[in-house]
Amino acid sequence: AVVLRAQSCDRAGRFGNWDASMIISHRYRFIFVRTRKVASSSLEVCLSGLLTPDDFATPQTERDQGMKPGESSVKPRIFHGFTRHGLPLFISGHAPLTKAYQLFGSRIADYRVIAAERDPWDRAVSVFYWSHRKTDMKSRPLTEQIAAFREFVQRTGAPRSLLQRMGLGSHRFVSQRALYSIGGVSMVDSLLRFECLDQDLATLSVDLGLDKPLSVKGISAKVGFRAKGQEDLRVFHDDATRAFVAAECKWEIDHYGYDFTTRGLPHYSPDPARHAAKADYISRFGRR
Repeated sequence: AVVLRAQSCDRAGRFGNWDASMIISHRYRFIFVRTRKVASSSLEVCLSGLLTPDDFATPQTERDQGMKPGESSVKPRIFHGFTRHGLPLFISGHAPLTKAYQLFGSRIADYRVIAAERDPWDRAVSVFYWSHRKTDMKSRPLTEQIAAFREFVQRTGAPRSLLQRMGLGSHRFVSQRALYSIGGVSMVDSLLRFECLDQDLATLSVDLGLDKPLSVKGISAKVGFRAKGQEDLRVFHDDATRAFVAAECKWEIDHYGYDFTTRGLPHYSPDPARHAAKADYISRFGRR
């Protein structure tokens, strides 16, 4: 397995331990694209149980803390050589799936792509609290938290630069699809829904041919940053923030069926166009 990881900065420009990782398991033939605020650290700890001593992986704090000495011999790597066009290949920020195809080319063309998603209005609240994790925000009066959240959405939500609008460089606010898409086409074969992770992990376990189901129960990486008892999205969102998130995540809402009012479980069907889009990208940019 290969884990591509890099440290990233938050919207205020402060660098923090917001790990960006991608697991590529050659044994089980899957690629895990790590998206934002979907229990991704816990998911990586869970999936890393499939790593073997001979696998290559760069460190991921929560994962490595749960491994016994000698279970993994990893060395940090940011530079991964050169692309087929002679350009240096760096893994930085939240590594998009395209980096994996640039690095391994056709070798991983038929690997299962796994990613996790979350209700975008809920993710916005989670991002807000994470971005204020080093402040006293969650202990302030609720009215102050709500006002700060609404200002945060309008101030930091929209991508400012051309690179950000393309899904590159700094994190997107609530939309993460640029990490697992190519040319606007989702490459995801198996979607893990934040709202029912263990159910989807059980299905994934069968698809991977595992002896026992994967689970994030008992794994609590990067939790406790959100104020307890503040799960009612109607308290935080007003018409403006609700519409803002809906516009930013129109693709996710259309494809997964997220609904602010009903809060029903999202659904997903792999895009039939993903195979052709992937093959075209690898033929142009993947290492031979």
